[in-house]
Amino acid sequence: MNSGKHAYTENKKERIKHVYKKKERYSPELKLEAVKRALSGESVKVIAHHLDITDPDYIYKWIDQYEMYGEVGLNRKRRNHPQLDKDAIIQELEMENEILKKYLQILKREGKLRNSK
Repeated sequence: MNSGKHAYTENKKERIKHVYKKKERYSPELKLEAVKRALSGESVKVIAHHLDITDPDYIYKWIDQYEMYGEVGLNRKRRNHPQLDKDAIIQELEMENEILKKYLQILKREGKLRNSK
């Protein structure tokens, strides 16, 4: 009976660690690989396990971003970083422009944008 209590206590500690674990950051390349594998029909849980993604729900979020904005939607936004140099700022702005262009294409396709350029 004692070992059962020990197992319960250890399990509880693991759950608590998971709740307070620092949020993971994943590279755009890893996100893209996960998205492509999921879109090809592979199980999201299996992908998460193989790529060490803590929560399979992240992959669904990345799929939505990918379908909405393409690969550029999988890049992290870097905000509030004063140490960014001009090249990094330019790259971020170019990425945002690409996202906005994709959004305009979607609006035009859905007929929600009339006579606007």
